[in-house]
Amino acid sequence: MHTLKLVIKVILMQIAILGIILSVLAAWYAWSYNTPVTTSLTRVVAGTERVLTAVDSGLRVVNSGLRTALGAVNTIDGATRSAGERIVDTNFAFLILERTVGDTLFPRVVAAQETVGAVAGAIIGVNDALEAANGLPFVQVPTLTTELGIVSDRLDAGRTRVEEIQAGIRAIKEQKVSRPVSFITDRTEPLIADLDEALMTITATQSRITVTLARLETLGRNLPRIIDAISIGVTLVMIWLFGVQAYVLARLYESLSGKRIDWERLIRRDPVPLAPETAPSTGEPG
Repeated sequence: MHTLKLVIKVILMQIAILGIILSVLAAWYAWSYNTPVTTSLTRVVAGTERVLTAVDSGLRVVNSGLRTALGAVNTIDGATRSAGERIVDTNFAFLILERTVGDTLFPRVVAAQETVGAVAGAIIGVNDALEAANGLPFVQVPTLTTELGIVSDRLDAGRTRVEEIQAGIRAIKEQKVSRPVSFITDRTEPLIADLDEALMTITATQSRITVTLARLETLGRNLPRIIDAISIGVTLVMIWLFGVQAYVLARLYESLSGKRIDWERLIRRDPVPLAPETAPSTGEPG
């Protein structure tokens, strides 16, 4: 039993020594990596800001294009309902519809779909960076919505409806459609709903990007202080652990050696005696 206790005490002493070494290393690493980590994170924040600025610029273009496209759809819908069944007899109405669909509506829906698809992929990467930043103490940066992927799908469906309207106008012109008004309005109504929802989601995403950019700017300014606070916190914890492990080590040493450590003797230093002063020699015999 005595041997077992002795072995356990020796193991505990080794653990305490290891703890002391690790606490010193942890405190050293907390400061040796302080500057490199701060520099790296600052670059990540600046890069994320640049990406978000580019995304916001792209969404502004999409927003403007979709509003123009929505106006074109409303024009097509209103013109078709106004002309009624007489639309088949009005070449001028066909000319307006063809130009509105081909020159205004279709290109903007296609461009918006492609841009939103690219932006949706960029936002996924940005969200990963934002979630990593939120892992830091005292940091709360809002992530962005991932609904732009749904918007891209709806714009894809809208593109299909625009193509159907284009084909329908040609078919109506050739009098191959028996109910021309309902053929067009049955496609313009859901297209208007798709564009409205896309615009709402894009506008909400832009507002969130504005908030996120403001938070990132604040984070960029405060990042050095946050990393310093983390280093200080780690150092204080390691000092406490060092003290605990040193105390345990001293008690184990006393238990194994069978005698207490004379701390006063270790701390007290006896003064070094000074050499006696010698009188200067006069050269005369005494």
